[in-house]
Amino acid sequence: MKKLTIVLLIISIHSFAQEKVAEVMDSGSKFTLESKILNETRTYWVRLPASYHNQTYDKQSYPVMYVLDGKSAFFPLLGVVSFMSEKESVNFQIPEMIVVGVDTENRLKDLTPNPSTKMPSGEEAKTESQKLMMAGGGGGEAFFKFLTEELFPKIEGDYRTLPYRMYVGHSLGGLTTAYTLLKHPGIFNSYFSIDGSLWWDNGKYVREASSDLQNMKSKTIQRFYISVVDSSQAGEGNKFHARCIHQLAKTLKDYGPTNVHSKLEVIKDTDHSSIPLLSWYNGLRYIFEGYDVSHYSFTANPNLIESHYANLEKTIGLKMPPPQDVLEIVLHYLTAPNRFPDKEKALMVAKIGLKYYPKAPFILEKIEKIESSK
Repeated sequence: MKKLTIVLLIISIHSFAQEKVAEVMDSGSKFTLESKILNETRTYWVRLPASYHNQTYDKQSYPVMYVLDGKSAFFPLLGVVSFMSEKESVNFQIPEMIVVGVDTENRLKDLTPNPSTKMPSGEEAKTESQKLMMAGGGGGEAFFKFLTEELFPKIEGDYRTLPYRMYVGHSLGGLTTAYTLLKHPGIFNSYFSIDGSLWWDNGKYVREASSDLQNMKSKTIQRFYISVVDSSQAGEGNKFHARCIHQLAKTLKDYGPTNVHSKLEVIKDTDHSSIPLLSWYNGLRYIFEGYDVSHYSFTANPNLIESHYANLEKTIGLKMPPPQDVLEIVLHYLTAPNRFPDKEKALMVAKIGLKYYPKAPFILEKIEKIESSK
């Protein structure tokens, strides 16, 4: 019996040893940054787009999404971004992007612009536990300086980035993104405020929003997505929370300059903890409204390629050349015998691609095959 056990153990170990990892998928990397502004070590996560290291592509740059509460939001949001942008799903609803998750260990300190003793209901903290819960806020401006003066240069120095930044926040993070739009406009190009804690300090920044918007100097196109839970059955404290969100949305519509676009979405059958998932998907569709176009349109008329991506700068503020994954699939459709083969159109697409990516191997190979087959 002992011999049999030993033999089975050896076989098991041998079988395990024979297993090989076929491919390691990039799910992000964790980094630390010594912040002189905050006088502490901060952690952040980075996930590069699937095409970033594609050897058949020329070098390409990407928008950057900064996500607050990195530990909880970074990984689930990656799945949404990947599904909506990468060629493996043949789904080009949004551009591929670099995703940066920013950890916020002390959320109350990092994600509130000023100290406050007002509860989510708008009332003053009275009990000791309430006072303790509200203690320690007001570090938002220092956190903003950390982002803009330390983290931005690090990310934009280490990676190929486009001049387009997104800011994603939930709860207190949604307060932070709204505050940033109102008090520091133009630093980001688009924002998510997901069931944001706009009740902070009895709705202070909602009350100031009309003045901020009327005095806004930035001319950068900024798109602001706001989501809120359906609070029709909620208690009074949550109703104040929701009223503040609805009021900000109304103020944005009434007083927002023409370069600030916004959308409010009330999401039913969800709660404060579960609302981010639907908000990420719906918000990305709004932020990049008009980005998605069927690649069949490009195969039918290659002249649409350049005009479509050029128009995005005017409509959503995103300045970018036609991405290589889109050019690749269009070239595939125009050269594959079982698709829509058309050598002349394929050459048109290839020449468009070479204007932006003169060293892209997949484009050069396609041109060589097309010309050799004539």
